[in-house]
Amino acid sequence: MELEEPTAYEEDWLKVLDELRDSPAVDVLNEVRDDIDLTAEDTAFDDLAEWEGIEIGAELRSAYIRFSQLGSQWRTIDPYPYLTGEFRITPLPLAVHEDAPEFTSSLYSDEQRELATGFRVIDASPFTGTGSFVALRLQPEVESPEVWFSDHRTNTLWRMDLDYPAYMDTLRLTKGVFDWQHLFTEAPLNDEQFAGTAADLRAMLELLPELFPDHDYTDLQARLRERM
Repeated sequence: MELEEPTAYEEDWLKVLDELRDSPAVDVLNEVRDDIDLTAEDTAFDDLAEWEGIEIGAELRSAYIRFSQLGSQWRTIDPYPYLTGEFRITPLPLAVHEDAPEFTSSLYSDEQRELATGFRVIDASPFTGTGSFVALRLQPEVESPEVWFSDHRTNTLWRMDLDYPAYMDTLRLTKGVFDWQHLFTEAPLNDEQFAGTAADLRAMLELLPELFPDHDYTDLQARLRERM
């Protein structure tokens, strides 16, 4: 049987894995590069609309991968500054039919639990096992779902100032550096509680442009300056 060829968008994601593997500054600890899953197709969105009354906008339908799983866990090595990251993407047509994540910790409020009933996880870090993840919030009559970051360190749900296509684009740039999502939340990066996160974001935006000069990080650098 002839294998399905990746789209240009999917090729861009394969390049992310290649860039990490080919960088002399990076040690790839784990990588997932599964085959294309032909069940990850547009009909899943039609089913979602028919069964649950939730319409997914056309823009999102063109910004997903079909690999059953794709991701990397990595870290930098000496003499480079220490940086680490992980991402594991679930294809959007599969994610929308998954169950919402469970919040067993008593530190989450009833309001947060209710909010999370619409969550569908699109990005996580299972190798590291941090417990943090990113999810879309599915709601009736909302074609562009909100993107939320569940931060295990603060046991807080943070709405991100990004839609799904922009999240995917920014994830390719950051390559999953831990807590990059807080560039796009309302987390108080000047607060002592987030001092480590702010330091990591500064390190990310100093080092990644050096390691991957073919990519433009100026918008992210400007955003960090505004946030600080």
